[in-house]
Parts: sequence; structure tokens; C-alpha cells
Amino acid sequence: MTQNVLLIGFLLLMLSGCKQETKQVATEEKQEKERYTANWNSLQKHDTPQWMLDAKFGIYSHWGAQSVKLEMGQNDMPDDEAILNWKGEKFNAKEWVDLFEKAGAQFAGPVAWHVNGCLNWDSKITDWNTVQKGPKIDIYGELAKEIRKTDMKLMASFHSSTLWGPMSKTNTTYLDPKGSYKRRDGNVSGVHGKEGRYTSEYLKGWLDRMKEGYELYEPDMVWVDVGFGGTVGPELRKQLKDGKIAASEKELYIDGMPESIQKDYISGYFNAAKKWGKEVEFVYKSFDIPPGVAMRDIENGNLDGLQFDPWMADINMQQHITWPTVWFYNPKNYIKDANIIVDMLADITSKNGRILLNVPPKADGAFAENVKEELYKIGDWLKLNGEAIYGTTPWTIYGEGPAFIKNVGHHGQGKNKGEDIPKYTSEDIRFTQKDGVLYAIVLDWPEDDLEINAFGYDGKLYPREIKDISLLGSSAKLKWQQNAQSLTVQFPKDKPCDFAYVLKVERQ
Repeated sequence: MTQNVLLIGFLLLMLSGCKQETKQVATEEKQEKERYTANWNSLQKHDTPQWMLDAKFGIYSHWGAQSVKLEMGQNDMPDDEAILNWKGEKFNAKEWVDLFEKAGAQFAGPVAWHVNGCLNWDSKITDWNTVQKGPKIDIYGELAKEIRKTDMKLMASFHSSTLWGPMSKTNTTYLDPKGSYKRRDGNVSGVHGKEGRYTSEYLKGWLDRMKEGYELYEPDMVWVDVGFGGTVGPELRKQLKDGKIAASEKELYIDGMPESIQKDYISGYFNAAKKWGKEVEFVYKSFDIPPGVAMRDIENGNLDGLQFDPWMADINMQQHITWPTVWFYNPKNYIKDANIIVDMLADITSKNGRILLNVPPKADGAFAENVKEELYKIGDWLKLNGEAIYGTTPWTIYGEGPAFIKNVGHHGQGKNKGEDIPKYTSEDIRFTQKDGVLYAIVLDWPEDDLEINAFGYDGKLYPREIKDISLLGSSAKLKWQQNAQSLTVQFPKDKPCDFAYVLKVERQ
């Protein structure tokens, strides 16, 4: 009897083990089927995660060789020398992240690699990194550690195709910043082939570095600048318009990575995220990759009109007054105040966008007091009015009023030293919505009764559809009346905040 019980128990144990093994095999097979492959059709199956759709405000920081050159008053200094002079003695990752949180950011992170061959992380590929050179700090790693202690998502940006140090993980050819690396034929070692494009060895080195940037730190969002695909240049030169080559164009040159490298990188990132158990987003410029794969970015600019696809604008907190170093801290490039940035945020959010704000520190790693003051003001506004921004979706009408975007697209906010940025009035209103509630963000305080044409009952809203209207941050009971062509609202005497006033419109 005892032997039979033991035998049955053994058989049940074996059966249980087989089931577990079968289940594990099935899970692995399912994961393998769901893996992204390096082709655009597969990559188009990727969806923008809900957290990214909900996120409307992020912060990142340009900090590096240019910061040092400006501080030293030596703009002609080679980047490698500037990096060796880079101390960063006041850098404190926790203080950076605390500032970003107080500003109301939902995602944040470093410029991980910018223009030259020095990586702002603890690279195992090249000695030209900020742990072994310059400040001796793992900038990316320390920020990632602190950001993960918050509710913010971690992002990182990459802006370079320049390699310094060993070519790649497998090719030890040393690329010296001074350009002393030569082949037998006298050409720069392995960088460009006879047709003038990057060699396969060089592309391997670039890809190794880019992949290391997500393998070590597992960012929730990666965005790449012009070197990834190279279509911004032809677009700005009007050689490309809306994805079409100009009829008269005979000398089109599109710099950047070949599609094979692009697909390898993006599929690798998406597949790595599956292993991490994360939903991630990739962000790119212009027409660098086919639509439907990821989210596109507009550099220091804006779009005119409601956009069908979610998008991002990386906006510089500094005005582009004097060059160089416009993206790196320069007190001559005075900053955009909180009023301007909040107006931009409302406008871009209403058009299905979000802002990634560049907040540059000084060469020593500390932020200027006036920069911090404006960020605190943005954070105070978002504490009061954030429900009209965070987690919202556009309405069928994004806004009304006379202001318009004069320079649409890349760099539009920086033209004419910022003078062409719209000057919004109380007639300029932007709409968002969430959970059945409409928000009307009025971009200046109205001196008289406010008329909102979009809310008339001959338009999208039917008669008696509006249940109640309140002003965020105010306890005053508002007087309002819906007419056929407009909604009239009487504002209270006291302002609830210093700029951009939000009406919360609840519907039946």
C-alpha cells in the first residue's frame, strides 16, 4: 500500500513537472513569435505606450564640452581638450531630479551623447566617457538611479555619429580625437569608404555604443537627433517637402545611418524592453524612418493645426540670441519665462503634442537661479492646472483666437531671436479633454466677459449639454450662458494664478 502511494506521488510530481516545462516552452515560443524583427512591417506593430500618450511635459539637459568652452571663453578649443577641462564639481543627480519633479516633469533624463565622441555614461567600449575623462561622473547612470526613485519615466537622447577610442567591441583600431589614426592608403582609418559613406566597421562601432546606451540603463524612452536619418537638412533646404523630393532637385544628399542599422537598433531596443517588462517609445526627427513605427519630434518648433498622430517638440528654454552654444548654458541667451513655456505647453498639448524642455546647467553642473525660479513657476502652475494637461487627449477643435505659428516646423521658435513666438491674448483659447470633461485654457486674463465660439450650441455642443463650469484654483461661482454661436463666461475678480487660466467644462 505504501509503495503504491509513493508511486502515485512520484507520477503526479513527474506530471506536474512536465506541465510546467510545457508551459515554459509555450511561453518562450509565444515570446519568440512576438519578437520584433529588423524590418519596417514588424516594427510598425509597435504601439506608443499609454504612459507616453498621457505624458505632456519632460525635461532634459545639454551639458558637456560646449558648456566648458563658453565658461572658459575659448569657443575655438577642441572638444577633447574641453572635456579634459570639464570638472562638473557641483553636479548632484538628486538635486537635478528634485528640480525636474518640482517643475512638474513626467519624464526626464540626460543628453547621453552629443556631437563629439565622448559618452556621458560608464562605457565598457571606449575610454572616452565621462567616468574616465573630464568630470569622472556617470552622468546618465546617476540620473537614471535618481529618476527611478520617482514617478517620472527615464529618457535619454543621442546626438552624435562621431567615434573616439576603440572602433567597436571587436575592432580595437583606436580613433583618436586629434585624427592621428591613419590607414596605409592615408585615409582616415575605417571611417569612410571610397563613396564617402560610413564603412561597415564604423557603423558597427556606432551601433555598439548606441545599444550600450539602452542595455546598461533600460530607458523608457529614447530619442535620436539628425544623425540617425539625416532628413532634417534636406527638409530645411527645401529639397524635401512633406516626404516628397522637390521637382527641381538634382543634388539631394541625405546623411545619417543606413536603414539596416536603423532597423537593427530599433528592433533591438523594442525586444530588450520586452525582457525588461517595459513599454517603451522611440522618438525621431522628420522623415528619418517610415511613419507608424514611433513618434516624431520637431526641434525647437511647433506645428500649425490639430495633428492626427501624437508628436513631441524639444523646446530650448534659452532664446537663440547669440551663437554658439545655444543649447548649452549661456547667460547671453536669456531664458523663456514660465508664461511663454506654459502657453507653448497648452498650445502643443491641444494639438496632440508634448514638450521636452531643454534646461541647461552651467559648466560646474549647477543650475542658474533664474532658471530654477522659472521652473518652480511652471511646477506651481501645473499643480493647480495640471488636470487640463496631464493624461488629456485633444478635442475635435484644438483652439481659437488670432495667434498663429509664423514659422512652422524645425527651429521655428528660434528664428528672429524668438520675436516670432506668438504673443497670446485672452482671445486665444486651447482645448483639451479627459474623462468627458472639456478644458478651455485661456492664455491671458480677460478684462471683460469671455466668449468661447467653439462652445455655442449650434456647434459641437448641443443645447443644455453643459452642466457646470468652474475656474481651476478659484472657489468663485461663475456666471455663464450658452448661446447658438458662443458660450459667454464672466470671470471672477481675483486671478487664481499668474498666467493661462483653465475653465473646467462639465457635460451632462
